[in-house]
Order: sequence, then C-alpha cells, then structure tokens
Amino acid sequence: MRHSSIDTSKAFDAVAPHYDSVYGLGSNTMMSWMRGQSLNLLEATFPPGSRLLEIGCGTGEEAVALAQARRHVLATDISPRMAALTAERSRDAGLADRVTALCLPAGGVAALRITEHFDGAYASFGGLNCEPQLGPLCGALRRLLKPGGAFVCSVMARWCPFEIAWFCLHGQPSTAFRRLHRGWQPAPVAGAEGADVTVATRYLALSDVKRAFRDGFQIEMTMALPLLLPPPYLDELYRKRRSLFDKLEPWERRLRTRWPFRRWGDHIALVLRATGDKRLGCRPVPQR
Repeated sequence: MRHSSIDTSKAFDAVAPHYDSVYGLGSNTMMSWMRGQSLNLLEATFPPGSRLLEIGCGTGEEAVALAQARRHVLATDISPRMAALTAERSRDAGLADRVTALCLPAGGVAALRITEHFDGAYASFGGLNCEPQLGPLCGALRRLLKPGGAFVCSVMARWCPFEIAWFCLHGQPSTAFRRLHRGWQPAPVAGAEGADVTVATRYLALSDVKRAFRDGFQIEMTMALPLLLPPPYLDELYRKRRSLFDKLEPWERRLRTRWPFRRWGDHIALVLRATGDKRLGCRPVPQR
C-alpha cells in the first residue's frame, strides 16, 4: 500500500466531526482508560509551566487537559479539521492562551521557527505510525527541545497478545497476525454510524523506534498500553466483562513496564530523553 500524507489528511478530515462520538471521553470506555494512563505519564514527565509541542493532537483532548493542568501546548495535526476542533475546544474551555493549534504533519515540525525551545514534546496513540520518515523528526526534535528535554510517544505495536488471541479464537488468523507484516497497511478509523475510512499505517516494534531516534535520544521508560486489557475497538467486550478486567488491571500495572511484557500491547508508550549537546555537536550517550 502506498503512503500519502494527503490521503491521511483527508481521511482524518472526514472523521473529525464524529471522532469524539467514537473515541472521545464518555464514548469509548477503553479509550478513556488509555487516555487517562497517557495523561498520567505526560503529567509525571512534564511539570506545571512546561512549554510542550504536541504531534497529532486529534480533537485536542490531551492538549486541553494539559492546559488545564497549567502546561502550554503548541498542538499540531495533519488534518486541518482536527486542528480546528482543537482550537475550538481550547476556546470553549477558556484556554486559548495556553493552547495554539496548527495544521502540520509530523514531518513538518522541522519547518517550525521558534524563539524559545520547548521543554518537551509528545505524540500519543499512533500518530507516528502514519509518518513515513521518523529520522527527520528526530533531528527536528533535537533542534526544538531544550537540552535534556523529553519526548513521550505511544505507537501501535507489532505484537498485541490480546488481539492475536481474540482473532485466533474467532477463526481469523490472518487478522490475528496482521501487525507482523512489514510495510504500509490499511487501518480502519471509525466514523459516524459505521462510516469508516482507512489510513495507511505501519506497526512499529520497540526496535523500530530505537533505530529512528538513535541519533539524539535515549529511551528512559517503555510501557505496554494496554497489555492485558482489550484494544479500544473491543470496547463493547470491555464494558460487558468489566468486572473481569477490573481484576486483571492490577496485573496490568504490575507487568506493563517489565521485560518482556513492556514490548507488547495494543500500543507501547515510551519516554525518550534528548542526549548530548546539539549546540556543541556532542554524540548521544550510548544505550546499555
């Protein structure tokens, strides 16, 4: 499948007006849980007062939540409609002074001209899976972030045990192992009343992220998101078996940052730290 940023932009434009009704807080219980875990990680990494760059802001849920928690966010998205919804959400919340929204693909952040470095950056829930070249993004972030600044991202992983088990049990082995195929694949994004669109996506292993950001960043933390709980597209299952999954959640928290479980899941979340001094041309600290 050929990747086109224009196609990706149009696809998310098409679902933007109804995106929150499918994936937003109160609409998708599993996605709300994941969003809460992501925000906990972001708030733990970036203290109040931080100036942040968001890549792939969607409808602005995280940007506004962080602004409410006294962070300042430049929120970017490949979709003009998504960026507009983020600006509207921040205005409605009275936070337009803390959130600025721009239509800009991940690969386009290199074009940003700044007068002050960002304290950190983040890209949540698969935005990087739609980006054809992560290497230039690494270089752009090294220029845009303060020395020692953090980049927090969550990417759709190649190994999702729950998905594999679910589709194997339902006699769909090709779907169960779809993430293991290299290259671009069509991934559905739900619209209103089943009006889905597809976007070009490639699933990423931890090694793929390490390779893309090896010249300038060191991985501090890796976490499955989620490991034992179902992906958001199985939200109905999560709701029906909530008591069971509530019992599994303590094990989820216990295992998700441990090897080898932290490499698996619907998504994997990572905290990467800028290393070396780009102004002096120092080499990054080698990973152990």
